[in-house]
Amino acid sequence: MEEVQQSKELRSHALRVMGFVEKAVRRLEEPEKLVPLIQECGKNHCHYGAQIQHVELVGPEFLKAIQPALESEWTDEVEEAWDLLMKNTPTGCDWP
Repeated sequence: MEEVQQSKELRSHALRVMGFVEKAVRRLEEPEKLVPLIQECGKNHCHYGAQIQHVELVGPEFLKAIQPALESEWTDEVEEAWDLLMKNTPTGCDWP
């Protein structure tokens, strides 16, 4: 666990993830910009070799991590939207 906590690669990825989340949130009212952003992210993850099992493991933990940051803006609807996003399998992956 200590090795994971000290990982520069993991820290770098976490910063990219939060940058993506920031971009996505800014586009919430612009689905014509949001959808391609999310699709591009999914395609990139397929290309990097991410597996559906990774999303199934990381997704719920990611939601637990971002919930406190959204404080009063976190609603059942927001949680459901994030959950659906995590379950949305990108087109073109070999995932079942």
